[in-house]
Amino acid sequence: MLMKNKISFDTMVAAYKNALAKALMLYRTCSENCRRYFAMFAELLANPPADTKKRYRTLLLGLSIVCIVDYVAISILTDKNIFDIYPSVPALDTRDTIDIYVADLDAKSILKETRKVSLPADNEGKVRRFVKLVAEGSEFENTRAIVPVDIVVRYVWFYDNVCVIDCELGVIEGQVPYIPDSFNAFNKALEQTISRNMPSITKVVLLEHGVYGKNLW
Repeated sequence: MLMKNKISFDTMVAAYKNALAKALMLYRTCSENCRRYFAMFAELLANPPADTKKRYRTLLLGLSIVCIVDYVAISILTDKNIFDIYPSVPALDTRDTIDIYVADLDAKSILKETRKVSLPADNEGKVRRFVKLVAEGSEFENTRAIVPVDIVVRYVWFYDNVCVIDCELGVIEGQVPYIPDSFNAFNKALEQTISRNMPSITKVVLLEHGVYGKNLW
């Protein structure tokens, strides 16, 4: 075991020395090239060509070389790709603009909100997303108490213009007060949301573990 550890340590030391030697060689090469370029630039400034056009051309070339060397040095110091000159293209907003209906705390009024959300491509995924959004309530008012349980969608079926959603219920932490007729208000808001964003659906039926006609809470 000790022999294996010693071999691994010796390998790491040899790799470190090799990398350090390469880094020092690269540093010396860059330093020598920079010194040579700066000496050539200083020589051109001290003894500029007699031709005015050639003098300006040489001056511009020297300044360009200095700028390029500075850019490369800054890129190396900041761990930036030297060829990463242009800024990255900002990500496009691919969210969908949809209308969400949520029940108010009086369990009578239905609030309409326009939101930008990410929706799955398939209809079943969209329905699952709509159930979650309507259950969470309004983004501007605290209407979460309308749904005093955690709704988990088990299955989704489509029959012509009817969407059947089979659910199971989870418990929400804390005490959530029960609002009379809140389930009917939630069911109405969910049906309006699905019908609005999926025009082929005109009726929504909620089941609890396959049981029809039962209030979820």
